[in-house]
Amino acid sequence: MKKIYIYLLILLGAGVLFSACNDEWEDELYTRMVSLKAPINRDDVSVIYLKYRPNSELVTYKLPVIISGSRTNEKDCLVRIGVDNDTLSSLNFDKYTLRRDLYYRQLPENFYEFPSQTCLVPAGTDVAHFEINFKFSGLDLVDKWVLPVTVLPDASYTLNTYKGRQKALLWVMPFNDYSGIYNSGSMYVYFGDNTTKYMTANTRETRVVDENTIFFYAGITEELAENRGEFKVKCKFLDPTEVIELEEPNAPEGVQLYTKRGRLVLSADNPALEFSVLGDPTYEIREELDIDRPHIIKRFYTLTMEYRYKDVVSSESMDFPYRCKGTMLMQRNVSTLIPDEDQAIYW
Repeated sequence: MKKIYIYLLILLGAGVLFSACNDEWEDELYTRMVSLKAPINRDDVSVIYLKYRPNSELVTYKLPVIISGSRTNEKDCLVRIGVDNDTLSSLNFDKYTLRRDLYYRQLPENFYEFPSQTCLVPAGTDVAHFEINFKFSGLDLVDKWVLPVTVLPDASYTLNTYKGRQKALLWVMPFNDYSGIYNSGSMYVYFGDNTTKYMTANTRETRVVDENTIFFYAGITEELAENRGEFKVKCKFLDPTEVIELEEPNAPEGVQLYTKRGRLVLSADNPALEFSVLGDPTYEIREELDIDRPHIIKRFYTLTMEYRYKDVVSSESMDFPYRCKGTMLMQRNVSTLIPDEDQAIYW
């Protein structure tokens, strides 16, 4: 009889234990907090690539707003969002100290707008999107433009302050069909009229001027130089003079591959460069499918050019003449499975 009594006590205790565990599991295990999803890179900001649109046409970016927790959100949550005017100044000083030319600059108000100051996360969902409209015409990408946004305090929700997750520092990076990082190892830079000894820069990062134009820095100008803006060279892609349709039996349905060739127009706004073009700059854009991943188009860019310029800012007493001749190469991989071009490119 005593053994039966002990056995019943064990069963009763186990039932209470499991009942308590089940009740606990049904409850929310964590404090529900509001965050912005904006993963940071090594520069402590979030790079967002957005397709350049001409004539101040708006481009919409959807910033994810998240409510954390172990259970699905059970009530409507109206999240207030605004511009954070404080974080960039401290980040800039911590990262670049006295190199003010490298500071992130806050994006001026005329280049963005908030259709609404709030974001509704409906009951039954944990994620919603806060829309931000950007317009890029006239934005000089010599500088690094960041839009800092933050969740504003409100009595109806709790901010997720862990590692600043209630903030998002959006480094806005417009792109067009030609921008990106080019291999410039075969772009030879000669001093003066020298034809044997040359210098090279491994890469040239190109950024957007407009929908058909990019810019890069002349010769071997360092891309982090204080005076880099003085050496901007604009490169405009004219309509192709030759378009060849390529036969590719393995291409996904509705996908046509091309080779396109055309002319480039090079120019520089700084008259002190005494910039001049030699010959006829050209481009070729060739497409092919990735052998291992046939849903990916590999797009190869070849820019061929020759130009002269003078460096009149590196020394107060001397001018340094340069001649640049060769090619710049870039590969861009694009997924045919993703309709949104911003997301389809492998950056």
